[in-house]
Amino acid sequence: MLKTLVCFVAAFVAVKANGEFLVLHSPSTVQFNGKGEVNQSLLTEVFTAALGYTAKLKGTWDGMSITDPFNLAEAVVVISIEGIYSLNTSKGTTFPLNVNEGEETTWQALRQRLDERDDDNMLVRINLSDGIDALGQSALGELKPTPIDETSLKALNLRKEEDRKFLEEVQLLHAIAKKAPSAIKPDSKPDIYWLVVSGLQPIFDAYGNNSTTSKEALSLLNNALNVISDAFIQAYDGQVLIVATTNDASKVHHIRSVTLGRQRRDTATQNEHQGEEKKIEEEEDSDSNIGSTTEFDSLTRNSTASSDSGVTESDQDNSNMGHNTNSNTKIIGQKVQNLSKKYSPNYPVIFNIFLWFGIIFVFSLLAICIAISEMDPGRDSIIYRMTSNRMKKDN
Repeated sequence: MLKTLVCFVAAFVAVKANGEFLVLHSPSTVQFNGKGEVNQSLLTEVFTAALGYTAKLKGTWDGMSITDPFNLAEAVVVISIEGIYSLNTSKGTTFPLNVNEGEETTWQALRQRLDERDDDNMLVRINLSDGIDALGQSALGELKPTPIDETSLKALNLRKEEDRKFLEEVQLLHAIAKKAPSAIKPDSKPDIYWLVVSGLQPIFDAYGNNSTTSKEALSLLNNALNVISDAFIQAYDGQVLIVATTNDASKVHHIRSVTLGRQRRDTATQNEHQGEEKKIEEEEDSDSNIGSTTEFDSLTRNSTASSDSGVTESDQDNSNMGHNTNSNTKIIGQKVQNLSKKYSPNYPVIFNIFLWFGIIFVFSLLAICIAISEMDPGRDSIIYRMTSNRMKKDN
């Protein structure tokens, strides 16, 4: 029974957690602990909170704690590794990752969050699969990877395309690590560096997860991650959050399919709403034209019908007015979107200033009134001096 339960739990974890969230380095004021699973969509909140931004909570996760809100990370470095489940490394703190959205979606959300506050941040996303020809002159400057030493390879072969592309990505990671300490100049503005490694998946597909070639490739990648981590720690004097994320290839394909399907449905729904609004406007124009041309005939028929049925003209007018009001309300109601009022970003600041100033002013005035009412009007009092017939002066 116990064995069956363990197998069930393992299967459930394998289905739900389809990646890893590995924290390679974090400032001393940002601590990661525990083994709780984290959603990919929640990483935006984790990164922005580590940079000192107010998190717009979409979920709860107790894996991160901030001990000093005045000494947080100055930059976040994310290495997104596609197509594998785990890096099989003992370095850092590892959390199960539920890949409920693509890494590019997370990057766009994080970039938009920082652009809302300041549009002068260093936001760099480098897809290493583009190669040295596309990344020769990157945001970090000119990258000059060293040639690959073929004699140092055991199972990987430069003559095979998937091996060569992966080794080029590894060399680009080393080139970025070499360039970072001299190219980066930390300032008071937070920076984001997002590196995408996609060359490991073809090797796992070609040779298998447990093959010698795959193990050598994984070892080279882990070594490159250590070099990257050391370089950015040196560049930011330790005030940097460095993480690596992995995701399963099948889950990535499924997430992208779901995202595309959702975007298509949203587009179709938006087009449908626009068509309905256009149709309503056309119906309103048609009704107004018909009403203007047949107004006299309608009034004649209404007066005749009211005289035959014994209904007075005022009752008929009230009935028509009520009918028209209901019809207009129905038509207008289809256009109402029930949108809330838009406020300026300075609204909460000004509101708090006026609120607390008003509270302090009221209580201060109350205290002054109480103090004056309890003052003893003696000879040495200002009340006695000002209310006496003769001004009392000290000799």
